[in-house]
Amino acid sequence: MWKNRLGMSIDHNYVIPTKEVVHLLKKTGFAAISPVWNPEADMAGIVETAREIGLFVQSLHGPYRKCTGFWSNDEALIKEAMDEVMPALECCRDLSIPVMVIHQWIGFDYVFGETKYGFENYDKLVKIAEEYGVKIAFENTEGIEYLRTLMAHFSGNKHVGFCFDSGHELAYNSGEDVLGKFADRMIMMHLNDNMGISDPNGKTRSWDDLHLLPFDGVLDWERTMSRLKKANELPYLNFELKLKSKKDRHENDKYREMPLEEYFKEAYKRACTLAEMFEKE
Repeated sequence: MWKNRLGMSIDHNYVIPTKEVVHLLKKTGFAAISPVWNPEADMAGIVETAREIGLFVQSLHGPYRKCTGFWSNDEALIKEAMDEVMPALECCRDLSIPVMVIHQWIGFDYVFGETKYGFENYDKLVKIAEEYGVKIAFENTEGIEYLRTLMAHFSGNKHVGFCFDSGHELAYNSGEDVLGKFADRMIMMHLNDNMGISDPNGKTRSWDDLHLLPFDGVLDWERTMSRLKKANELPYLNFELKLKSKKDRHENDKYREMPLEEYFKEAYKRACTLAEMFEKE
């Protein structure tokens, strides 16, 4: 049953230590985790704890604050981008984490332009990842044009794949069927809900990316699960959810008011509902 194959992406911003969160997820019923890279966190301890209690470690979410530097020909910006992501990639290598998820763009006010330098710089990153035995998963975020061009550039490269984020598709990609375009290349997923694009003119902004529990937003889950069923099959349905509301938003406030164990129980309940929906497709 798919309800026994559910995963959760976790960060390090809970009211209890991340290692305790790992135990709590196991107790709740989740079977896998995907931690976020943090240079100050005990990444090895988190991964070891998960594996000791029988949880699979699906991926590591790499940092992306400097990722626009990959598209530059400025050596300083390129170095900043590479220096930011390399420790996370080395963590994947050292801890045998098979996939590193990264964003290929950050920011909403831009003009899509020259890609030559991006290809050159990402070629170097992917080559290192290949040497490490790690796959790179590009996520659908803002800057969807950069995702399209990278997926085309690395077409046929078995070390590069796609991370599907259901909430980003709704809030950042204007509901475009991104999953349909890269279904056969999906190697990771982030399932979450939101309220769509709030700007009446359709302008995308970070505050619409809420990462709500499934069914607390407006996402069409029947359509989403139907499309997932046709995509490259992964061993776990993975959820990426947030406890904290975005600035001047309050949709997530109720989660922080819940005891953490109750929150994860509710997340698991909703995940099971989606697993049943996925099973019937």
